[in-house]
Amino acid sequence: MIKGSRWRLFFDTMVSLLRDEAKLRPMFRPFHVVFVVLVALSITEIASAREKTGLVLSGGGARGFAHVAVLEALEANQVRIDYIAGTSMGAVVGALYASGLTASEVRDKLLSVDWDSTLRDVTDRNERSFRNKSFEGRNFLGLDLGVAPGDVRLPLAALRGQKLALALNSLTLETATVTDFDSFAIPFRAMATDLATGDAVVLDRGSLATALRASMAVPVVYSPVEIDGRLYVDGGVANNLPVDVARDMGADRVIVVDTSSLRYSTNELTSVVTVVDQLTNLLTRRNTEAQLENLTDQDVLIEIFPEGIGTADFSKAEDALAIGRKSLAAVPDVFAAFRDDTASYQAWNAGRLNRSEPPTLAFVEVISDAPRTSSKTIANRLTVRPGQPLDNERLRSDLGKIYALETIDQVEVSVVEREDQVGLSLETKEKAWGPDYLDLGFTLEDSLDGRASYNLNGVVRATNINPLGGEWRTELTLGDKTRVTSELYQPIDYGSDWFVSAIVGFVREDRALYEEGTLTSTYSTETREYGFDAGYSLDTRGEFRLGFRQADIKNNKLLGADSLSTKVDDSRYFARAGFDTLDSLGFPTEGVRVLGEYSIYDAKLGATRQYDGLTLDVLYPFYHRNGRTLIGQGYFGYLFETAVTDVTPRYSLGGFTRLSGYSPNEISGRHAGLISFMGYQRLNERAVIPVDQPLFIGFSLEAGNVFQDRDEIRWGNTLSGGSVFVGADTAVGPGYLSFGRTEGGRQSVTLSVGRPFAERD
Repeated sequence: MIKGSRWRLFFDTMVSLLRDEAKLRPMFRPFHVVFVVLVALSITEIASAREKTGLVLSGGGARGFAHVAVLEALEANQVRIDYIAGTSMGAVVGALYASGLTASEVRDKLLSVDWDSTLRDVTDRNERSFRNKSFEGRNFLGLDLGVAPGDVRLPLAALRGQKLALALNSLTLETATVTDFDSFAIPFRAMATDLATGDAVVLDRGSLATALRASMAVPVVYSPVEIDGRLYVDGGVANNLPVDVARDMGADRVIVVDTSSLRYSTNELTSVVTVVDQLTNLLTRRNTEAQLENLTDQDVLIEIFPEGIGTADFSKAEDALAIGRKSLAAVPDVFAAFRDDTASYQAWNAGRLNRSEPPTLAFVEVISDAPRTSSKTIANRLTVRPGQPLDNERLRSDLGKIYALETIDQVEVSVVEREDQVGLSLETKEKAWGPDYLDLGFTLEDSLDGRASYNLNGVVRATNINPLGGEWRTELTLGDKTRVTSELYQPIDYGSDWFVSAIVGFVREDRALYEEGTLTSTYSTETREYGFDAGYSLDTRGEFRLGFRQADIKNNKLLGADSLSTKVDDSRYFARAGFDTLDSLGFPTEGVRVLGEYSIYDAKLGATRQYDGLTLDVLYPFYHRNGRTLIGQGYFGYLFETAVTDVTPRYSLGGFTRLSGYSPNEISGRHAGLISFMGYQRLNERAVIPVDQPLFIGFSLEAGNVFQDRDEIRWGNTLSGGSVFVGADTAVGPGYLSFGRTEGGRQSVTLSVGRPFAERD
C-alpha cells in the first residue's frame, strides 16, 4: 500500500456522487453539474500531483559508505528524490548527492579522501612550515595546551578536526556559492546537536562544509564547531535518523537508510576505539529507534549493518560499500513503488546535473575573527586572485597554507554576491584556547650497558605577538642535558617569507671522551650563546638563513686526562640551508632532506681559534613499494683548520645507524664521514601486538669514522658495521630496539625513543 490511497478514496466518493445524480431534485441539477465539473477538475489535479519522496541517511562512520550503494540503486531504479536529510557520514553522502553529483561521482570523491589520516587529524608533514619541521627532532607531542599567566587551558576535544575541515572544504568547494540549502538541486538538511542544551538542530543554511563538520564532530574526540555563537557536535547524539526532518521538509513518503551500529558485547570492548564507539552507540540508538517508530507501511526502511566494520574502520570503506550493494541485491523490488517513468526521471535528472561554470571573482576578502592573527597575514597566503575564475585546486592548496599557520581553528569558505559582483569570502576563527601554547616531549637513547641519555623536553610558543605574525618560542630540556633556548622569530611583513630572528641559549651537559673504545675523560660543559639571523623561507619546503652566534664554553673536568681547554670562545658566522620534503621523520617513504651549514669561527668576532667548518647531512628514501622502503643517508663534517691542534672535537658518531656497534656519541673528532643504507618493512598493525600504529622490522649497513687529522681521511680508515631493528611510531615519537655490530668486534643493543634515526643532536 502506498500513501496515495487516500486520494483514491476521495476519488471513489466523488464517483458515487455522480452515479446518484438522477436521485437529486431537478431544480438542483444545474448547480450539481457545475459542482461535478469543479470536483472533476480538482480530482484531476490531485491525481496528477506526484508524491514527494524524502531520503533519510543515518550516521555510522565508516559504515556510512554503504549509503553510496543506496544512491546507485536509486539511480538504477529511476527513483526521484525530492528532499534529503542526513546525520554525520550520512549528511556528507547526502550533501554531495543533493549538490548535483551522480552516485559514481559521490563514490569517487569520498574514496579520494584519506579518511584514516583525516579523522585522526594527522597533518601531512609537508603541510607544515619548514621551521616547525626542524623542531620535530625534539619530539614534541602535539599536545597543543593553551597557556596564560597562572592558567593552563585545554582544547575542547582530543583532536581539533582541522584535517577534517580541510577535507570537507575540498569536497564541497563546488557548492561554495550556495548558502541556502534549499537552493541545492535537491533541498538538503544536516543534523547537529547543541552542546549547551543537547537539543537536535537542523542546519539548513550557511557554509556546507561547516555544517557537515558540525554534524560529524564526535563529542570529546573532535572540537565542537561554532556557528552563530553556538557550539555544535555530532547530530547523532540527538537525532541520528532524521525522519521527522524529512517530513517537515514536505516529504509524503521516505526512504530511510540506517547504517548505525548495534551495541558491542562485553567481549568486544577491547580498546579505546570500541569504548568510544560504544558510548556513541548508546547515545544514538535510542533516538534512532524513536524515529523508526514513526515509519508507516508507505515508507521503506533499509537496514545495512556491515559486519566487522566499526565506526572508525575507514580503511574498510570499500568493503562497506560492497556489503551495501549485496544487501540491496537481496531485495530487488524494494523501490518498485517509488519508480518514476523514464521520461520524467530523465528530465529531472538532467536538470539536477546541470553544472555551471566557476564564477570569475571580482574580489577576495578575509574576515578574521582572530584577535592575534592578522587578516593581512592570511590574505598574503592566498594565490586565488580577483579577476580570475575560482580555481578549486588552488583554493584547496591555499586552505592548507592557512591551517599550516597552526593558530587557525576554523575556515568558512563562501562565494558571495554584492552589487552584481561575485567574490570569495573566507572567514577564519582562531583557536579558542590560544594564542600561547605549551607542548612536551620525551627522548631517550640507552645502550643497555649503563650509558644512557634521558631528557624531558618542553616548549612554550607565544604566537602572533604582533600584527606581522611574530613568534616567541622558548624551549627547556631537563635530564641528561639541561638546555634553555629562547628565540624571537619575526616576519618582516604580513605573511612574508623574509624573516629575522634573535636567539639566546644555555646548555649544560656531561661529555665522555673515548680513545679506541676506552673512556679517557669526562667533562661538564656549559655553553652560553646569543645571536641574530636573517633569512628566507621556502614555505613548507626549505629555508636559508645567515647569522652569527656569540658563544662562550666552559669545560670543567670531572675525571681523567686533560683533553679540552677550560675556556673556549666559540663565536662564529654561518650560512645555513635546509630542504625537507620527507613525508615522515621517523619512518620516511618519500621525499628528501638536505641540511648544510658553513661556519666561520672568526677571531674578530672573539673566537679563540680562527678556522672554518662545514657539515652536510642528506637523507633520501629512494625505493618504496608494498610496504618496503630503502633509504640512503650521508653525513659529512669537516674543519678547515691549518696548524691549529687544540680545536674542540666537533663531530661524533656512535649509536643507532651511526656506527651502531658503538654507544651514542662514543667516538668524536674534528672530521667525520658516514654513509649508510637502511631498509625496513612495514608489518600489519595488529600482526604482533594490538596497537593502532604500524610496526616495522629493518636493517642498516654503515661505513664511516671520525678523524683527528685531515691526512687520516681515506676509505681504508673507515669502519663498517650494521644493525637489525624493530620499530614503531609510538605516542611519544618513533621508537627503535636495535642490535648493532661494527668492525673490530664492537657491538651494542640500543633502545631509542623519541629521537628519529635521521636526527642528530
